[in-house]
Amino acid sequence: MNEHWKLLEPVKVGTMSLRNRMVMSPMESRLSRPDGSVTRAMIDYYEARARGGVGAIIVENTFVDDRESRSSLSSSGLHSDHMIAGKSELAEAIKAHGAAALIQISHGGRQCHPEATGRQPVAPSAIPCKVTGVMPRELAPVEIEEIQDAFAEAARRAKQAGFDGVEVHGAHGYLICSFLSPYTNKRTDRYGGRLEKRALFALEVIKKVREKVGDDFTVGYRMSADEYVPGGLTLEETSRFARMLEAAGVDYVHVSAGIYESGHHIVQPMYLPKAYLVHLAWGIKKVVKIPVITVGAHDVSTAEEALQKGKADLVALGRSLIADPELPEKLASGRIGDIRPCIRGNEGCSSRFDTAEPQRCEVNPACGREREFRITPAAVRKSVMVVGGGISGLEAARVAALRGHEVTVVEKGERLGGHLIEASVPKFKEKTRQLLDWAINQAHEGGVKVRLGTEATASLIGQARPEVLLVAVGSDFLIPPVPGCDKECAATAGEVLLGKRTPGDKVVVVGAGLIGCETALYLAEELNKQVTIVEMLDEMLVGVQGACQEALRERLQEMGVVVHLGWRLDEVSDRAVVCRDEKGQRLEIEADTVVLATGLVARKDVAERFKGLAHEVYIIGDCLQARKIYHCFEDAWRAVLQI
Repeated sequence: MNEHWKLLEPVKVGTMSLRNRMVMSPMESRLSRPDGSVTRAMIDYYEARARGGVGAIIVENTFVDDRESRSSLSSSGLHSDHMIAGKSELAEAIKAHGAAALIQISHGGRQCHPEATGRQPVAPSAIPCKVTGVMPRELAPVEIEEIQDAFAEAARRAKQAGFDGVEVHGAHGYLICSFLSPYTNKRTDRYGGRLEKRALFALEVIKKVREKVGDDFTVGYRMSADEYVPGGLTLEETSRFARMLEAAGVDYVHVSAGIYESGHHIVQPMYLPKAYLVHLAWGIKKVVKIPVITVGAHDVSTAEEALQKGKADLVALGRSLIADPELPEKLASGRIGDIRPCIRGNEGCSSRFDTAEPQRCEVNPACGREREFRITPAAVRKSVMVVGGGISGLEAARVAALRGHEVTVVEKGERLGGHLIEASVPKFKEKTRQLLDWAINQAHEGGVKVRLGTEATASLIGQARPEVLLVAVGSDFLIPPVPGCDKECAATAGEVLLGKRTPGDKVVVVGAGLIGCETALYLAEELNKQVTIVEMLDEMLVGVQGACQEALRERLQEMGVVVHLGWRLDEVSDRAVVCRDEKGQRLEIEADTVVLATGLVARKDVAERFKGLAHEVYIIGDCLQARKIYHCFEDAWRAVLQI
């Protein structure tokens, strides 16, 4: 065990003495009731992270009034004294496990969805958000004062409910951020113009909050140090603003970035570097003496590095704690290899935000369902055979072993991992590689027996006589029924990624889904190929979470990848592909290699053969239906929890 982890050092922040320097980021769990009150699932969710050893938890974006402040359909609320009782239960649950409890108070401003409030959004100026497409109305001075008072009242309720502090949400394009930003604030009164005037709204909120809660209560502030939009906030202004916050009595600054219109800078997907925003925290830390929190795609290694290099005082972990609530405890006990990695695919955590569905995680099905999805010892120990060593099979084996079953994985190939083997080849898929390594190691450490290079025939199963069969035989790459797809110049994305086929200099990728776009980026960025993507649909990356789409598109553009939408593959020749556009016009693109990335097809016929070969048979993962990692984990847990 490393005795010198700075992450594990205690730290004083405001009135709080934290047991370590790890903080849970405020992320909307979507586990509140429609009125913004607490549910049992919400308490369980936060309690699991507190039990896991984090130093402090900042409870999610919480609206402050019953007018226009609610930013989404499922937001948490502190707009009424009726919210105090439930929030008190939440604070108690967090603090019972040694973590400090803070809550973030917020007003959605121009980014509010009207469906959430039934009202037109409000803003410093009537400038619509390009994401929501809704025109806000400009706030009158009397309304500004009322909103400031609402922040103070929400802070008072938080203190009354037993929280240790509040975090004023001044980031991500919400109301306070939009007052500070020259991109969204075009006012000509005392709240608009030069930085000092644009900062006035936030500083008055801080003043009123402090007057309401007193000095024995922590008040922090979250900012977008760079909005990543033309004409928006940059570090030059926000570093000056940070000094104003310190002078106003703020106890810490939590440094984030982005607004809705640059959403991939708020929740950074795998296509952006790890520790993506640490330079912004460092820029703020250089000008203030109060503690600075860095956030943005951190894992244990980047978090420790940020602290060791003095770029921040604390590190906020968001998706990492969604993926593994026990991360701090595992770090403290020297079990770093047991930490389940977040792969930054944004499935479940961010993808369900727009639809107001509850918080989930693609690698941790218990997220948001901690009570329902508890791993408990099975009533009867059974012999379990898992057919297929892909990610669904590996996860099913791991969970079954944790429940006390005797588990054997039978894999026809010579390696475990299924499609994750080729999916983890690109350098930007580092976290996917870590997940695969973790899954394999957890299976071995859990006592799972593994038989590689072995086909699970009816005869083998008959000899082994397992009581339970978990069938996870996966999927195959779909070969489109197009002339020439069987030529030597054509290969599947899997063959190219695994190095089974060497691409030429000019490559055409057929299919602009996630597999096609990731393969295209790999070819252009790592193999220096000239890449063109053709896609029959009129859009690319269908079904992929928004921030992932934005970041991947940007990276493809940077690498000069050409994308043709509405082009249907007609023929593959030895040196070209022939397509037809939406008008039926015949188009030809020169190609040394054609990469087929037109999807995966479930091995349903193979899976069906296992029915009746054991008392209990469960079909899981891609052989049920070719889907995402999220569904592979979900299937595995749902099946194993029934055994």
